[in-house]
Amino acid sequence: MKRSIVAAAICTTLMAGTAAAQGYVGGGGGSVKTDNQETSWKLYGGYQFNPTWGLEAAYNDLGRYRGSNLNSWTLAGTASMPFGDKWSLLGKLGAAFNRPKFAGSSNHTDLLLGVGLGYSFTNHIGVRLEYEDFGKVSKAGNGGDSRGRNLGLSVKYSF
Repeated sequence: MKRSIVAAAICTTLMAGTAAAQGYVGGGGGSVKTDNQETSWKLYGGYQFNPTWGLEAAYNDLGRYRGSNLNSWTLAGTASMPFGDKWSLLGKLGAAFNRPKFAGSSNHTDLLLGVGLGYSFTNHIGVRLEYEDFGKVSKAGNGGDSRGRNLGLSVKYSF
């Protein structure tokens, strides 16, 4: 019975506000902290099911980690809370598929957490300031595992 109620609630939430459903793409840059401070960039795309709930995938170049390149593919559910006509708060929860390239490293999947602030210039163009935690970026020993944390600014186009 409990599962039926939860399933019905999820379906109702996803179906509500289908007129507001839209896809989007974006890209931007920022600053990432792993074992040092690096410049980062990302490309992302997603689908906003209604004004509150969405799903987003992204490719993140996290600069250099232990002397080699580091990137991450992410998939996350998003939650938005609009306030005012143009502003919104953003939350993310998903998975980060971290891929370090140094000798002896191995890929590592971890929890992705993110929070952000969005501003819409028009119905189609906006910007986002986000903080994302990619979790541990590698399983390799070499002095302990480092976490990947990124602060970035991006432009978003909704269609």
